Amino acid sequence: MLKRLNLEITVLFYYWRREYIQVFRNVEALVFFVLLPLAYPILYALIYNPEEVTDVPVAVVDNSRSRLSREIVHNFDATPAAQVIGCCANIDEAKSLMMQRACYAVLVIPEEIDKKLLRNEQGILLFYTDMSLLLNYKSLYMALTDVTLDMGATMRLRTLPIGVSSSITDIATQPVPYTSIVMYNPTSGVASFLIPAVLVLILQQSIVLGIAVLAATRHEQARRWYAPHHIVAQLCGRTLCYLSIYIFNTIYLLHYVPYIFGYPQMGDVIDILLLSLPMILSSVFMASMLSVWIREREHVYLAFVFTSVIFIFLSGIAWPRYAMPLVWRFMSYMVPSTWGIEGFVQINTMGATLAQASRAYIALWLLTMVYGILALLTLRYECRKSKYKL
Repeated sequence: MLKRLNLEITVLFYYWRREYIQVFRNVEALVFFVLLPLAYPILYALIYNPEEVTDVPVAVVDNSRSRLSREIVHNFDATPAAQVIGCCANIDEAKSLMMQRACYAVLVIPEEIDKKLLRNEQGILLFYTDMSLLLNYKSLYMALTDVTLDMGATMRLRTLPIGVSSSITDIATQPVPYTSIVMYNPTSGVASFLIPAVLVLILQQSIVLGIAVLAATRHEQARRWYAPHHIVAQLCGRTLCYLSIYIFNTIYLLHYVPYIFGYPQMGDVIDILLLSLPMILSSVFMASMLSVWIREREHVYLAFVFTSVIFIFLSGIAWPRYAMPLVWRFMSYMVPSTWGIEGFVQINTMGATLAQASRAYIALWLLTMVYGILALLTLRYECRKSKYKL
């Protein structure tokens, strides 16, 4: 038994060393294992940085030309989100400015809006915006909503008799008091909401692509597995190689990137690292299982690169999983990034402990066991099928 154990350990360390050699001799694998985790988070973060847009150009079509319309334009221009670049004679002139990208929205103030308000009728503002840029639309829409609410409260206050109590004034201006509290995302930014999920997905996809490229390279060079009777040691040796490489990648992706760009960090680093361990293992085993069927390096891009968009939707960060059809919901449970994103967002963004994120943690360990068994079975099949020694 001791000789058997010694042989298994020898094979394990042989494959650990051998996989290091394969990784650092393969330029494509180095790109996926090193360059992709280093560069992609910075690229994504810079695209959404800063999270809030300010001074978005807006054109105004003032058909009322009254004191009230000038007050609306002045208050809207005073908000941080909008910058009124000028008043147009008609809507066609404003459309021309939008087509030239001189502005991204048009505010139309109808005629006699001041007279309607004096008759206690509802005044309607028309607002046209370019939906190709969601951040601009969101900022301008919220700014205009705040302006109209504040002006409406001021107008109701002017209709009250002089000398009324402050309580009556409060009831008239705000019958139902409300306070907006943005939880876990103080800036209401897209980056604080999206980038944490993208970081976990980058971690998984870089593992899958790198392992698939190494497997395709071995197939192209007509090499087979070294010891067909020691598949457990082979798989463990390669897994230790990937784990040692991804120690730095995990700390960089899940700790330093949020720190550099100021994203919410409320979780404990130890809890995040403990969560990332089954995340990496399940991704490695899943990639080892799938890469057996990859015969050429070109197939890697066709088979795995396009799945990134699918996986980000399956994670539930953009669309809740309970609202998905049953088939897609079941598929989301089979992807490690789904549970990795859920656990990481709960711990790092929402301040949960590992015990409170136990559902995702347990699911990742279950996927690790399932994909580990499947990886061993596919590796055994490949060993029996191969004809050339490494």
